[in-house]
Amino acid sequence: MATNTREIRRRIKSVKNIGQITKAMELVSAAKMRKAQAQALASRAYSIQSGELLRNLVGKTNYRHPLIERVLPEDYEGDLRSQKILVILISSDRGLAGAFNSNVLSKALTLLREDGTDRYDLITIGKKGSDFARRIGYNIVAAYEGKDKNLAIMDARPIAQQAVADFLSYKYEKVFVVFTDFISTLVQKANIIQLLPFADVVQNNGEDVLIEPTPDQVFDNLIRKTIEFTVYQTLVESIASEHSARMVAMRNANEAAGDLIDDLTLSFNQARQAGITKELSEISAAKLAMEN
Repeated sequence: MATNTREIRRRIKSVKNIGQITKAMELVSAAKMRKAQAQALASRAYSIQSGELLRNLVGKTNYRHPLIERVLPEDYEGDLRSQKILVILISSDRGLAGAFNSNVLSKALTLLREDGTDRYDLITIGKKGSDFARRIGYNIVAAYEGKDKNLAIMDARPIAQQAVADFLSYKYEKVFVVFTDFISTLVQKANIIQLLPFADVVQNNGEDVLIEPTPDQVFDNLIRKTIEFTVYQTLVESIASEHSARMVAMRNANEAAGDLIDDLTLSFNQARQAGITKELSEISAAKLAMEN
């Protein structure tokens, strides 16, 4: 009995320690989550409206730009299908975030499985994504560490600039971003968007639009800024999703630890009661034996 109750007591202590750790992680994630959610929601409207503005202007002016519509030079001798596809994969550096990483990696696989491994190059943000890409044999052209706080537009700029430069040099046919869309604290959805070339241009409805100083100057700057901000928005959406998923996972773990402690406490009391009953029976038996 002593050995059994001692082992149960040791397990209760261990589970309590784990519960304290998960509770602390839940509180930290909750604090980070609130800031990340505010950042994602604050910039979301601008990201959506800037993309719609660009598509509307392009449609009304019939302007052609290599970042919006794939335009090959006359002296280009290659095959468009021989060009690769670039995938920007956004994950996290750390685990313990429920299904956050597995969902976004599964979403990436639905895209990567459409062709062979030689067809795709990856830019990974987050160690989980880079480990995943190396494990299944995909080529990583750049790997960035994840950033879970103080994210700025400057963090997205080198990623966007690399994608634009490689696309304009006809290295890639298309550029996609695989990330996690923040819906709510309890709901996050893995998503794929096409970054380049810009798709779904609104068709001209007969309106005349005057652009000054020139369409080339306005559109080239607007397109690059929009692409840059789109990358930034996918990063902040992913960070908000990561902290939300981690907070919920740690809360569930903390509740599970409490339930396990209750079960172990009940087992401890039952074992102790059984031991006491056994000892009383032995004492009674010994007393009867002495009296006889």
